Amino acid sequence: MNSIYSCFVKHFLYFLLLLPMCSLTHANDVVLGNDLKKMVEEKVLSQWQELGQRTGSRSNVIITGLPNSYRSNKCPEELIVDAGKQLTLGRNSIQVSCATSSSWSLMLTAEIEVWRKVVVIRDHLSRGERINLNSLTLQERNIGNLQRGYFTDLSDVSGNVSKRSLRAGVAIDPSMIDLPIIIRRGQEVTLRVEHPGLSVNMKGIALSKGRKGDVIKVKNSRTDKVLFGTIIHADLISIN
Repeated sequence: MNSIYSCFVKHFLYFLLLLPMCSLTHANDVVLGNDLKKMVEEKVLSQWQELGQRTGSRSNVIITGLPNSYRSNKCPEELIVDAGKQLTLGRNSIQVSCATSSSWSLMLTAEIEVWRKVVVIRDHLSRGERINLNSLTLQERNIGNLQRGYFTDLSDVSGNVSKRSLRAGVAIDPSMIDLPIIIRRGQEVTLRVEHPGLSVNMKGIALSKGRKGDVIKVKNSRTDKVLFGTIIHADLISIN
């Protein structure tokens, strides 16, 4: 009886010793959802950076569609991550697969973010208010959310006027600002006519207001002839 009991105890202890080893072997053959997600994010980020990183920016990839509780067999080969087409800023559908005898495949979504420092309103601006450098700052934003464009240089915005009321923290896009009006209707201006090797200046009157680069009507003060010209600066118009 004692020998039977001893034999049972011996085998039971042997079983307990093997159990952790079996569990460890099984665990090494399984990949968890969070680990797989990180591997895929690194793969997609590498593919995105190969397309060319924008100067002064950083990229980030977020994978969705994979539950944290997900478990699968670990792929003994390198994972295949295929977008099917060139990756773009924003949402991309990707296929993740393992090409082995225990092959598996997943369809996931890769959100690609590109962060840059862009021009942002520091203080509230009223409609028509002229923008100065003290009203602006640079902040890092995901440019994928700035569909209407953005500015990266404060000097490109300073000196313009706000087309509408803008709250603090707003990233400025070209539709929000306008060049200031530098010529008023009835203002005396210089009219310049240029030809190769020849430049002639005349006195004139602006018949409408305008901004730099605008084409407006002007009148030659000596002949009263109405002409069209492009505003060069606050008192100079180049006759077209």
